[in-house]
Formats: sequence, C-alpha cells, structure tokens
Amino acid sequence: MLSRLLRKSLDDRRRGLIGWITGIVSLVAIQMAVYPTVRDSASDWGQATESFPEVMKDIFRITDYTSETGYLSTELLSFMVPFIFMGLGASWGSRLVAEDEEAGTADILFALPLRRRSILGARAAAGLTALTLCAAVFVISLAVGARMLDMSIPLGHFANAGLMVFEVGLVSFAIAALVGTSSGHRGVGLGVAMGSTIALFVLYSLAPLVDFFERINPFNPMQWTLGSDPLVEGFHADTLGYVVLWLVIGFAVTIRILDRRDIAG
Repeated sequence: MLSRLLRKSLDDRRRGLIGWITGIVSLVAIQMAVYPTVRDSASDWGQATESFPEVMKDIFRITDYTSETGYLSTELLSFMVPFIFMGLGASWGSRLVAEDEEAGTADILFALPLRRRSILGARAAAGLTALTLCAAVFVISLAVGARMLDMSIPLGHFANAGLMVFEVGLVSFAIAALVGTSSGHRGVGLGVAMGSTIALFVLYSLAPLVDFFERINPFNPMQWTLGSDPLVEGFHADTLGYVVLWLVIGFAVTIRILDRRDIAG
C-alpha cells in the first residue's frame, strides 16, 4: 500500500515534474550554447569580468570566468540552478499533508490502515525521488553538453554539482515539510520555506563582506551546500552529513507534530 501511495504521489504531480525537468534542461542548454562565444573571446571576457566591482565578484564567487569550470560555476551554480532546487524542494515539501487538508480529502487519506508517519514517509519518499530525478537530469545535461563542446571536466565533478543542488533542495524540502504539515496550509509551507532559504542564501552571499555573517557562516546550510566548488574540488562527505542531519531532525519534529495534530478533513 505504501508503494502504491508513493507511485500515486509521483503520478499526481507528473506534469509539474516534467515542467521542472524541462526548465533544468533548457537552462543548461542555453548556458552551454553561450560558452563557445565566451571561450573564443576569452581575453575580452576576461577584461570585462576583471572590471566588475570586487563586491560583485565576492557575492557571486566569480573566479576565472572564461575557464570551463569558472563559467559553469558562475552561470549555473552561483544562483540560477540552486534557486530552481529551492523551489522544487519547497513545492514538494509543502504538499505532504497540507494538500489533502486543503482539498478536504485528509480524512480519506488517514482512514487507510497505515500509521500517520508511514503515510508521511511515503509522501516524503516521492518528494525525495523527484529531487533525485531532477538532480540526475541536471548531471546528465551537463555531461552531454560538455561532451558536445569537448570540455575536459570529469564526469565525477558534474556528479558533485548534482549532489550540491540536491542538498539545497533537501534544505528547502525539510523546512516546507515541517511548516506545511504543522500549519495545514500548503501556501504557508511554501512561502516560509522559500523565504527562509532565500534569507540563508543572502547571508551566505554577503558573508565575504560582513564580518558577523562570516562568523556565523559555518552554521548556515547554504555554506554546507554551496560553499564548495564542486566542478573543481572533490566530494565533501561532511557537508552531506550536515544536510542529512538537518533533514532527519526536521522530519523527526514533523512526525511528532503530525502524530499530535487534529487533522482537518
């Protein structure tokens, strides 16, 4: 029954998931298509990026923009793709139980001969499956584009990039699941999760400019996820451990709240 519930959760949001995947593939394709122009006029682009204010380069972590890793890190991993995964995680996390409460079908769902936490787990597994699928599509898109452009970045480094954005999605997913399940309102979960992760991202981005932000940055989930340079550096097991701990704690609290709540039918 749990496996059927997981499959139904994925099937119900199939069109939305296709939309997320299409957006990721399109974004990677567009940025890959632009890179030959940057590569062919590297000196001009190098002079242009060197003229950027130091503040801007610090915020977006712009280093060696005309290199393969520098270009992809700046254009895809410094802002756009992480924000896509923030939205993806928040969207799926906020729906776990709140969607049924708002639709008035929660009484039917919880009438199943399953524990509440088992239902929540099946729904969460569907969300994690969606995040994993989108991260895999992102990695494959990078690998295919790199092969077409004869880039020398190893496949393992693309996998590191996929893991990084997957972790960003996990952070947002855990917040949305907790708030959405606690409030019974999908919009509240989505809004709080996006607001929180954007605030954490701003703190992370401004850390090189503000001493206080720099001191608290080791405790910022965005530092755990975005703080590495996955296209250059290797796998960071410690950062994954921090994010998994964040997810486990968040879901432990979510389950406790769900077990105690009077669910609206």
